[in-house]
Amino acid sequence: MDMFRPPSVWIIGGDGWAYDIGYNGVDHVLSRGENVNIMVLDTEMYSNTGGQVSKATSKSTVLKFAQDGKKEMKKDLGRLAMQYEHAYVASCAIGASYQQTLTAIREAEEYSGTSLLLCFAPCIDWGINMK
Repeated sequence: MDMFRPPSVWIIGGDGWAYDIGYNGVDHVLSRGENVNIMVLDTEMYSNTGGQVSKATSKSTVLKFAQDGKKEMKKDLGRLAMQYEHAYVASCAIGASYQQTLTAIREAEEYSGTSLLLCFAPCIDWGINMK
């Protein structure tokens, strides 16, 4: 077996999955301490539905379907994950600093245990020109 590299396991999903409908599964994986990496691509809204408010949306954010702004604070997924002492937690902004993003991915991969990467991901629903 020493001829094979250990497997690299990555679970990649969006914020709607990680913060909302799939949160129980994310929490379960974090609690187990297995050598698994979780990457959350966080657009801070339900992008698939045209920009609805979600638990990943920051307070006071104005979106197409939330013209008065969100009333509640953003769910702090990183803080919740850090309650498990064996979890590695990092955040990055994809496109803002490629070096910091690569460093976070590399550190997560090298960590022997569960890691959570919260990656702010730009989205066209924010009005960003993606070209």
